[in-house]
Amino acid sequence: MDRGIAEEIARAGGTSVSKLGLRFDRVVVRILDDLSRFTERAAPANRCVLVTVSAPIRLPARTERVLEQEIEALLAGRLASTDQAADVHGNKVRLRLVDSPSKRPQRLIGFVHNPDIDATRLLDLAEQWLSPDL
Repeated sequence: MDRGIAEEIARAGGTSVSKLGLRFDRVVVRILDDLSRFTERAAPANRCVLVTVSAPIRLPARTERVLEQEIEALLAGRLASTDQAADVHGNKVRLRLVDSPSKRPQRLIGFVHNPDIDATRLLDLAEQWLSPDL
């Protein structure tokens, strides 16, 4: 995920990326860029996938493949809920499918965070940022 968007989301929520425990190391940036490209091809223009992954990511390629499968299932409606939680190769993962207004056309917003951070709060902040009421 773009650090600038993360900073906008944090600022809109009255906090900072450091207080949210977000990570932006090389592995994180690569995985989120790859997932973003995948989601750009897979998601309709009016939908956004929100993803959180706890750090550290020890098996990045395997984790990325599983996340792509989960995103695909979420977009296809094959999951019971649009809000999912899972453990993927030792990382706690949350996924949420939300509407994305045309003024903020992101199809994926992803966060990699320290393990002690509440992932639901990150998803809520991102969903609020996407809200057309902001």
